[in-house]
Amino acid sequence: MKSYQLLLILALHFACSAPTIQESGDLSTPLDLEQQISVYNAQIIEAAKTKSFAFISDLYDDQSLLMPEYNPLIQSPKNIQNYYEAIYKREEIETYSRETIDLLNLDNRFIEIGLFTKVLTNGKSYRGKYMNVWRLDEEQQLKLRAASFGYLHQIENPNHLIVKSAAIVPPKPITIPWELEAYNALNERSVIIRNPERSANAYSDDGMYLPFADTIKAGKENLLKHYQAYYHYPAKIDSIQGVTYAYDQVKDGYIRYTGFYVDWQVPGLAGNTIGTGISYWKRAADNSLRIHRQIGLHIHQE
Repeated sequence: MKSYQLLLILALHFACSAPTIQESGDLSTPLDLEQQISVYNAQIIEAAKTKSFAFISDLYDDQSLLMPEYNPLIQSPKNIQNYYEAIYKREEIETYSRETIDLLNLDNRFIEIGLFTKVLTNGKSYRGKYMNVWRLDEEQQLKLRAASFGYLHQIENPNHLIVKSAAIVPPKPITIPWELEAYNALNERSVIIRNPERSANAYSDDGMYLPFADTIKAGKENLLKHYQAYYHYPAKIDSIQGVTYAYDQVKDGYIRYTGFYVDWQVPGLAGNTIGTGISYWKRAADNSLRIHRQIGLHIHQE
């Protein structure tokens, strides 16, 4: 009962302290957006604690994409529901917190980056990060265009985090504007030749990257250090392919919803890595595009 009371208090606080989206016509002030998303994060927590997808079902529609770490991209409200209901059955939550650390208003899209901590009654704990893309629907209600999340640490056996029945419809790659194709090819080349300077230079000066099983990297200097450490390992990239499943054009660039396939070799071993991700490409003063926010996620292969 206490959890439901908490949600009601939060909802009433939002309704009384700020104009609704319908009243204001948009989310023009940062405070409005922060309060709305704060309420939604409370709903996400309540859904997990009470094992009820009904708390968050209204956040998803036919345009929504879900990218949970270790899983393929999940599409459609029904498949997203299947994913969460399966995870809810596996987890008994003791504590769960979410904190928004970055929020960008792009007029018709809103990017939220945050951190979460989830502790289960069996003693397991997860510390992670997430990147959400919100949009306003026809009724001026916020919907999740894409929700993605990963972890700040390695998960030794991630099978309990995988819901195979949720990703039964493989996503179809689409064509994208030629300039995005060109930047994608340039970034693939930087990975193949393992050049940390070129990889870091693909970002804006205040860019932010949420890499697999690691902490958030923010700012050009930290991004360079990240790629220097990452490329230090004696690996050879045989091939790399990035694909786009959807993209949104925003006021100063693009948001891409992507997949990637990498064939690699290390001394005595060869393999491949596949994954998904979201990247926000922001146009710079010289009209070039730079990665301003990005998350990279891996799909587990047995």
